[in-house]
Parts: sequence; C-alpha cells; structure tokens
Amino acid sequence: MDYSIVKKIFLDCFRLDTIDYERTRVLTIAHDNDRSFLLENGKYYSPLVDTIEDDLARHGVDCVSVARIISSIKGDISYGNARSPEGRFARALIGKRLKGLLFRGAYPFSRMEEHTWGEILDRTGAEKVVGILPSRELCTASRKRGVWVADVQHGVIADQHPWYGDRFRAHDPIEYLPHAFLVWDHGSGSVISKWAQRRGVETIVTGNRWIARFMHRAADDALVNQLAARFMRESGGWASRKTILVSLSAGDFNIPNGFVPPGLEAVIRRTAKEFRWLVRLHPNQIRGFNTDESKRFFAYFDQSLRGLAEWELATRYPLPLILHHVDLHVSWSSSVCIEAAQFGIKSALMNPRLRTLNDCDEYYEYYRKLGMIDFIDESEAVVHGWIRNNLNVRTAPESYAEFDREYYKLVEFLAA
Repeated sequence: MDYSIVKKIFLDCFRLDTIDYERTRVLTIAHDNDRSFLLENGKYYSPLVDTIEDDLARHGVDCVSVARIISSIKGDISYGNARSPEGRFARALIGKRLKGLLFRGAYPFSRMEEHTWGEILDRTGAEKVVGILPSRELCTASRKRGVWVADVQHGVIADQHPWYGDRFRAHDPIEYLPHAFLVWDHGSGSVISKWAQRRGVETIVTGNRWIARFMHRAADDALVNQLAARFMRESGGWASRKTILVSLSAGDFNIPNGFVPPGLEAVIRRTAKEFRWLVRLHPNQIRGFNTDESKRFFAYFDQSLRGLAEWELATRYPLPLILHHVDLHVSWSSSVCIEAAQFGIKSALMNPRLRTLNDCDEYYEYYRKLGMIDFIDESEAVVHGWIRNNLNVRTAPESYAEFDREYYKLVEFLAA
C-alpha cells in the first residue's frame, strides 16, 4: 500500500466531519479507483456508478454519492459531488483492524461504521442504495431501516473470491448481505445465485453498463460520442497494424520487474514493428491504493519499452473505447479479460497461480469454457505462439439485448 494512504488514514483519525447531505431516494457508493475516468472539466467520473446516476437523472432522480473509506476524490473534483465522513470512517477502520487482530477468524464488524452509515441513510432519507462493494456494516444499517441495497460488479466474480464465493458469503448473517448483486454476465450470476438464491438475495444480470454505452452508442449520449471523436483525433485515426492490449494488474509482486513478465517483454521487443502494443495501467495505480506503482512503472517504461509500446492513450481513455480497436488482449491476471470477451476479443492470462493453485481453478471459468480466455505460460515462445494462433479469431461481441431489458427494469425500480 502507498505510504501516502497510510498517512491519510492516520490524519483522518483526527478529522471532525461536518457534512451536509441532501435528501434523495437513491444513495450511491464508490471508491477512488471506481471513479477512475478524468473528464475534460477536471472531474472524476465513475464509469459504473455515475452511468447509473445519469440514467436515474433522466427519470428525475438526483442521487447523493458517498465515497468509501480512504477516498480523496470527493466534492468538486468528483462528478457526483461525492461526500465522505473521512474521520469517522478512518476511526472505524482502525477499530476493525484492531478487532481483527484480537478475534481472528471472525469478521471484525464495526458498530461505529454501521452507525455512520445509519446516520447518512437517516439524513438523506434514501430508500435504495447502489454501489461497489457495500460493506457488511452498510448492508446491516440499510436492512434495519428497510432500505434496499445492491452490489455492483466491478471485476472478477468467482467461487474462490472472498467477497463472492459460496464458502465465504453463504453463511453470513442475512443482515450482512445486500438485497441484490448486479452482475455483468451469466457466469458471474451463477457463482452468486448458487448460494444467494436460497438466502432470498437476487442476482440480476445487467451487463457492464459502461461497456453497453460504447458497444451500442446512442445518438444522445454526449459524453460517449465526444470521447469517441476526441479519441480518433488524438490517435491519428488508427494504424493498419494489428493491435494488442496489455492490461496491468495492481499489486503483483511475482513479476520480476513489477509490471510486464520477461517473456511478454521479449515478445513486445521482437514484434514492435509488426504490432501496435498498448499498455493500460490499472485504475488503482492511477488513483487508489497502489499509486506508488505508477511512478515505478513510468521509470520502467522509459527504460525498457519506450518506442516499442504506448501507455498514455490506452490508460487515459475508457477501456471500452480502446477495445473497439484491439485484436488481442494479454495480461498477468487482470479482469479486463471479461470486458474483452464481451467485445469478442480473446485474452491470455500468464499468472502461474491461475494454472497451478486450486484456489484459482474457477477464475474466469465461464469465458474460459467459451474459449475466450486462456491461461498460458509467460515464456517468450508460448506467448508468441499464442498470439500467432489467435490473431485472427475475434468473434462477434456478446449480445446485450437481454442484459438491457434487465437493466431498464432495474432503473425503473430504483426511480419508483
């Protein structure tokens, strides 16, 4: 974790919170790395949560947004004018960590955090909450007040994932759980529903709404259309070369240089004149818990990949816009492979843990069975061979018709 994050937690412990919350029917939740897209006006936009807020605004609902613990994107620099009771959240976090040390094996539930969320719900009058990773404390405060809560998928969902898997969540007290999980695909939905359905928790397959906006651009979606036009101007159109996207993962300590496996780096050097290589930093490396990694990446890139690959364009613009122009995707272990699969783009993941540990056997299982994701060795020969074998196998994008129907029903429910 970045030292600046630790420093912020410490300083926030002494902060007294005085925040005004407007009345609203819908409260939204996101963290800094979820508000990852910087607009031209200097505000940070949450692709997943602010998309829902914009759709609700068309139904006459103005949301109030809360930044989760240790966030710095709030107020005027956040698109949704997010609020954050940082002092109370920080003190609750410290209390949870201490409680976790004393009572190992049990979830260190924080009454302080629950009370903080309860006060926010009471002051806003919110009837529904939609957000990324709503905590057990938020779910408890909401259920006590009859407030409906939904958890929005933001990455991989698998049986072995500690937030979503059967053995991790099936035995949680019902008050710890949201009323619904909003997921991107049927594979993610089946992971949740196998334990959630019997608990009375819904699984709603809405698709990734940020992807939906770019996959089928609406004429009246000003943000998306402006971004697409600006992207084409800045990229100079698009090269005739085949394009390969490399998406970085945050916090990967088992890569020698910290970012690009040696075998893949060798392939980039070998094929730089033949392919256009794009490297995309993880949102956490830009704004989040791993911002220290971006500084190290820039130094690594200048030393090892300058003139062979690009990172600015692929990192600065929305992922779905980049995927429109990509032929293949490779990564150590990024969940970008799910979004790529929905665009009909094959991915190769090289983290050996995905191939050798039982804990990871079922990661990305749905799209692996569809032939869209492969787990491969990171050696130069294997990576180069995989690229040659898959360079021309892009398939049709996934149909969003069913997902759209479920999402529009959800928006009407939230706005009611």
